[in-house]
Amino acid sequence: MAESLLSSPIKLPCLLFATQHTMDDYCAPDMLYGDLSAEVLRQQYHLRDVSARIDPYTHPSREESARILFDEFRDLSDMFSFYGNYKSLARTMISHMQYGNGAVFSHPLLDQAMAEHSSMQNSLNAVLRTFQKYIDWSRQALPETALQVLTDSIMKSLLPRFDKFTDRFNGLGITVHDTWATHITLESLLVKNGTFTAVIKYHIQDHFGLDTEDITNDFYRQFRIFRIWFYLQHINNHAFKPFISEIVLTKKISVGRYDKI
Repeated sequence: MAESLLSSPIKLPCLLFATQHTMDDYCAPDMLYGDLSAEVLRQQYHLRDVSARIDPYTHPSREESARILFDEFRDLSDMFSFYGNYKSLARTMISHMQYGNGAVFSHPLLDQAMAEHSSMQNSLNAVLRTFQKYIDWSRQALPETALQVLTDSIMKSLLPRFDKFTDRFNGLGITVHDTWATHITLESLLVKNGTFTAVIKYHIQDHFGLDTEDITNDFYRQFRIFRIWFYLQHINNHAFKPFISEIVLTKKISVGRYDKI
């Protein structure tokens, strides 16, 4: 052990890390909906060319207009989700916005995508290296005083997110990309014969919604898909609710005291 940490063993399960952004945050800017008039969208946000199929501002049927826009929304998403095992998620999540009335969205494919993503390893390695260094190997336990070190090491690492080049085409970049809130919990820890086996739970949330910063970004607003998305979410006569995307996964890992991580 690199340092003498003579304290009680850590009590499990134990929350190792939580982002400043809270879970279940329905007050975030990208969770607003139905808050803008047609006039504000046209004049302040310059959203005049919304759809290639209809003029949603003048279409006589609200229901038909929404149906046409969501069909176009799904079709346009294909240019960002045509590759890999998770490409169906984009259409599924757009349909959830159309019919889900703001309910939390979870899906096994989304959990699997994050569990397999290369960004997962960064924060995980930070935890494992800290375990190696601060476990009291003679007592076969992790002292409580190591908790702050664990939290700090995770804070300095990169948290899991879908920001790789391939995420631009597999549907994960457009549906999740970055994340809003992350909790990392140590569920169990067994230390024996110079090896520890840790079960670590990741609870991650993002918001499937757009805010003013998104739609005023010159890069994003050039794509029709984001103009349709923002219109459907924010115009007061549609007000389709954004929703929380929830990812939950558990990692069970065994590592030796002197293994290279």
